[in-house]
Amino acid sequence: MPDSAAAHEQIWIRQAQKGDAEAFARLYEQHVDAIYRYIALRVPSQQHAEDLTEEVFWRAWKAINRFRPERPFLHWLYRIAHNLVINDARRAEKHRSYEVMTDAGHTMTDDDPSPEDNLFRQEDIQQLRQAMTTLSSDEQTLLIMRFFDNASYDEIAPVLGKSSGALRVLQHRALKKLAKQLAPMRSVA
Repeated sequence: MPDSAAAHEQIWIRQAQKGDAEAFARLYEQHVDAIYRYIALRVPSQQHAEDLTEEVFWRAWKAINRFRPERPFLHWLYRIAHNLVINDARRAEKHRSYEVMTDAGHTMTDDDPSPEDNLFRQEDIQQLRQAMTTLSSDEQTLLIMRFFDNASYDEIAPVLGKSSGALRVLQHRALKKLAKQLAPMRSVA
């Protein structure tokens, strides 16, 4: 995050800690996409991801006074999301079903992929989501933050409570597991 954006974020955090809902709304706008992406790859449906994303920000708002400003705010949100997803998975483990993510209300333009391309993309997302469920929670968090949010090992370390070196090993193992899960799916295609 550029220095000016980080400075604005610190101001919004201080204002939110004093009860300023508008300042918290700015924090929400700044980070909602990253938190939604993180959750959407780990839960069975778009609606469920939206609900959990809302819950993350509700919990963050209720606990904003416990946030320590020496840590990045996004990392704190990831930690809340990580814990929420784990707890949610424990509650719903027997009732999991997988749905294809769709963009509700999206109208096609000439630049959009064809319906067939969208179908293949949705099937790829479905296969990736199913393969991700075979990974541990830490492995899922690591891969999502590294490859979807471009987070560094140093940024992920406090979220998972592991060293950068341990994360590199964990990533290597997780990618091998994921490749093994996806290989049979690719040979069919």
